[in-house]
Amino acid sequence: MTDISLKVNLGGLVMKNPVTVASGTFGYGIEYDHYFKVSELGAVTVKSLSLKPRPGNKPPRISETPAGLLNAIGLQNVGIEVYLKEKLPLLREKNCTIIANIYGFSPEEYAELAQRLEKEGGADAIEANLSCPNVHDAKASCGPALVAQSPESVAEYTRIIRSATSLPLYIKLSPNVADIREPALAAQEGGADAVALINTLLGMNIDVETRRPCLRNLVGGLSGPAIRPVAVKMVWDAARVLSIPVLGMGGISSPEDAIQFLLAGATAVAVGSATFRRPDAALQIVKGLHDYCARQGIDDIRQLIGALES
Repeated sequence: MTDISLKVNLGGLVMKNPVTVASGTFGYGIEYDHYFKVSELGAVTVKSLSLKPRPGNKPPRISETPAGLLNAIGLQNVGIEVYLKEKLPLLREKNCTIIANIYGFSPEEYAELAQRLEKEGGADAIEANLSCPNVHDAKASCGPALVAQSPESVAEYTRIIRSATSLPLYIKLSPNVADIREPALAAQEGGADAVALINTLLGMNIDVETRRPCLRNLVGGLSGPAIRPVAVKMVWDAARVLSIPVLGMGGISSPEDAIQFLLAGATAVAVGSATFRRPDAALQIVKGLHDYCARQGIDDIRQLIGALES
């Protein structure tokens, strides 16, 4: 079989294949283009963008764990102005499909970012990060992590961002909740075109010799293979109650991992920490999905979405 379609529609964004990268693990995309043609991915999801540049948290900001990685980068980024002037032209030159991840400390900040990105052609879809676990701001009444833990806040933020843009809108949710279905349904109610889950799990690592936390931020977000079973289960939970697509992520490092997410109900997947070990991990997963479909006699990847048999 040679004619195998990997094309999917993620809430209005047509992707040539169902693989993108997790925001924060791939820079602004161009950093990886000398390893492979990043335009071959279904989409490039850029590092979180804020209205102004942000230095992030103080180091140490990364700590390895068994089968995982703790990070407390703190959403360091160049800001919307530099992105539009310096990063975006290179991505467009490469003909990449772009998902822009945004964050702010009020619904209005998110809305301003989304509006600006659409007006200036800065993205093909928006991923609103309502769930970063390691950002603190004394001037903010409600940080991103707290928003995602309140279905009411998720719905409010989503509605305001939705009113600011006609681009496909994805709401990135936190796993640090009692029931992922509640914020997922709130995002859908607010007008989201898809939900992205999961973000990192809260974790902590302690140096027993110094008796101090390994991260300056004390706690961080856990990613990597260790969280994959949790992520697959949450995607399955959400997909069963939603009428909008799910972008699944969390510990994906092989084609088989990605297929688990698709079977659980995800329409597309994002590869994160695996990129640090192998820069072209996401592209290898695209190839692996094609090979799997060929072996299974599947001519359209969409046949796998939600095809879990129980």
